[in-house]
Amino acid sequence: MKENRNDLKSEEKNLNAPRRPNAERGGEPGKGSAPAKNRDNRDNRDNRGRDNRNGRNHEGRDGRDNREQREQVRDKSAGKNAKGKNKFNQNGQSGQNGNKNADNRKDTYVYVLDGNIYINLTNKCSNGCLFCVRNERASYYGNFLWLRHGDPTPEKVIAAMNGLGDLSKYREVVFCGFGEPTYKMSEMAAVADYAHAKGLGTRLNTNGQGNLINKREIVPELKGKIDKINISLNASSAEKYQPVCRSQFKEAGYTAILDFARQCRRAGIECWFSVVDIVGEEEVAACRRVADSVGIPLRVRKYIADS
Repeated sequence: MKENRNDLKSEEKNLNAPRRPNAERGGEPGKGSAPAKNRDNRDNRDNRGRDNRNGRNHEGRDGRDNREQREQVRDKSAGKNAKGKNKFNQNGQSGQNGNKNADNRKDTYVYVLDGNIYINLTNKCSNGCLFCVRNERASYYGNFLWLRHGDPTPEKVIAAMNGLGDLSKYREVVFCGFGEPTYKMSEMAAVADYAHAKGLGTRLNTNGQGNLINKREIVPELKGKIDKINISLNASSAEKYQPVCRSQFKEAGYTAILDFARQCRRAGIECWFSVVDIVGEEEVAACRRVADSVGIPLRVRKYIADS
């Protein structure tokens, strides 16, 4: 025991001693640098002392592993999900979720689900929904949708579609992905024209804020290009919508959704509202009343807990 106490005192003495500059401690050869063995021992004791005294882990992060930090979306314009862990840019300009091979992975512009071709045009979004499938996920059903090399051109999307082989075996092309497709109106129109030329229907999954995003009414541009539109509602009022969906347009975003739906209905585009079932039965019923007031149907979709 006496020997252990002496060791501890010696260690504490070393911890309190002045530390050498980083370049010297890091093993760079140079004048006055300590021998490598002694330097390594001192660094190890320094790390143990900091860990024990400050309650920090071995990588110096307060109560969190660096791996968890890297898995968060890397953007300063961040929000938190319902669990308070996920950080992401409200405009979606972030992306890799800690996979070591992410730098070598090609961007995914096209993916297939349930017999449909899905198009990933952008990661930008005007919302930061707490329940969004992209939160804390590196992939969606095995498809890595974070775009590292910029938004794709129509030519790149069409090439990826043709890479699927015979397109006639698919039912429709769905503009969805890890962002809001109405940020890319011209690209969406070009791909929609190609899909129609191949005999495929087209559908847009949108948060309904395209008019605000583009600062103009976009429904005339969608008519003839998009056959069906799924408009995410997800709340029965602006007051309930904003805490959950966190639109960059604040409560005006909710009003824009209703206006957009009315415009689609008047233009004769088949459309419907959707709501995620986690809002609860009472809120689903309230959303149905809102949908009825606009004159379009409401569909309830299941929350995707894992992909």
